[in-house]
Amino acid sequence: MLKIKYLVTFFFIGMFLLSFSSYGQSQQDTLQYKMDLNFSGRRISGTFSQVVTGGGLNIDVLYKNWHLENITSYRYNKTNTRLIEDNWYDLVTLKYYPNGKKKLYPGVFYHFDNNLIYRVKSRHHYGIGLGSVLDKGLMKLSLLTAIANEDSTFNGSEFVNSERDFSNRKNGLFLFRLNNGYSIAKNKINFSYQLFYFQSLKESADYDIWLTPRISFRIFKGLSFHVVYDYRFENVHLETLSNYNDIMLFGFNWNMKS
Repeated sequence: MLKIKYLVTFFFIGMFLLSFSSYGQSQQDTLQYKMDLNFSGRRISGTFSQVVTGGGLNIDVLYKNWHLENITSYRYNKTNTRLIEDNWYDLVTLKYYPNGKKKLYPGVFYHFDNNLIYRVKSRHHYGIGLGSVLDKGLMKLSLLTAIANEDSTFNGSEFVNSERDFSNRKNGLFLFRLNNGYSIAKNKINFSYQLFYFQSLKESADYDIWLTPRISFRIFKGLSFHVVYDYRFENVHLETLSNYNDIMLFGFNWNMKS
């Protein structure tokens, strides 16, 4: 754990030194930004009562050779008197493009979430890695491979497919992330998906797969309707829980950009 903390510290120092050395060669001298706000929800009352809400804020900022991405979402689900979801998700990624090139770049990231379905009180991931972007007009592909550290606290301590029975689980991880997106009909229809693969460096059976496809239809400039399918498979999980969960979300999102 300490080694990864030192690596992250040295990585930040190295990126700042690189930024000074290539300052005069920067190909992006203007600030570019994009902000996306989305919301979904429903309410049912009577014999069966339910309140479900969800929202998120995505921010993308590019300045000179630095690229900051932040994805934040929240879900709330109360069915009858039972609280099913009260979950936060946040992912922050900082990238540095040497000489403005995106073919191969270093990056650091931090991820937090909590999940009542998986009885996760808090989960923290942070690490360093290398990424690449392939932008072909209608298609934009982004890859990231990283070494990370996990510090998670669960509401329970007995796990399936694991010999480590602790409510607080600390792991070194290998991480792979794939983002891909397509735009058609003059950007009126957009399809994208994000794939995460986490592999524990301590236990070969401890791995997670998160897949989130999304399609959005533009209603008019800045406003669109979206459908999101969120699938999670966790091979190591608390006993009595399923190894997978999925959810389908519908809603609207509004975006603005420079």
